[in-house]
Amino acid sequence: MTVGYGVCVGSWDKFVANVAPRTTGRPMMALSGQSGIVHAYNTIVAAAFARHDLDALILLHDDLELTDPDAEAKLLAPLVDPDVGLVGVAGGGGDSIYWWNHNPVGHQLTDVMNIDFGQREGDVTLIEGSVMVLSPWLLANLRFDPRFTGYHGYDEIGMQVRAAGKRVVVVDVDTHHHNPMGYASEESAEMCRLAAQLYQEKWGLG
Repeated sequence: MTVGYGVCVGSWDKFVANVAPRTTGRPMMALSGQSGIVHAYNTIVAAAFARHDLDALILLHDDLELTDPDAEAKLLAPLVDPDVGLVGVAGGGGDSIYWWNHNPVGHQLTDVMNIDFGQREGDVTLIEGSVMVLSPWLLANLRFDPRFTGYHGYDEIGMQVRAAGKRVVVVDVDTHHHNPMGYASEESAEMCRLAAQLYQEKWGLG
C-alpha cells in the first residue's frame, strides 16, 4: 500500500522535529503560510488524488509525533475494508463538534496529560484532527467544507463520511501531540464556538 502525507505547516521547526523523522521516503505535501486549514487540506487532497498512485493520505499536524513504531501499518490496516472512509487515533459521536463529549474512543499523549478514553478502538463519527487517514474513496469523493474557516471545524468531514454510508474508525496507535491543550487565545475559542454553531446548523442538530 502506497501512502502519502500532508501537513498544514505553521512552524517548520515543529515539522522538522515531529513529522519529518517518521515520514522520510514517503510522498510529502506540506503547505505553509495558510490562513486556514480547510483550504490547505483541500489543496493537499486534490494533489494526492491527482497522483493516481496513492492508496491513502495521512494528514498530520506539524506538532504531531507518531511514536508507535508500527503507526503507519496500524493506521492503514482498516482500509482493507472498502467501507472504511476515514481513520484516526481518537474520536467520538457527532452530536456536536465537541466529539469528546459524546462516547469518545481512543487515546493520545499531549504535553499536559495522557488522554485515554478507555476503549481504544471502534467506530465513531468524528475523529480528533491531528491524525486523519483518508481512504482512496474519500480522496475521490469528498472535500473539507470551505465554510469552516480558520483552524476549527475541519474534522466535520467525518460526518460527511458517515452520511455517505462509510465508516469512520479509531485504531490503537500511540502518538504524542506536542500541544498544551485548550485554546491558544480567546479569539480561537470564539472561532471554535462559531464552527460548532455552523456544524449544528449544517446537520440539523438543533
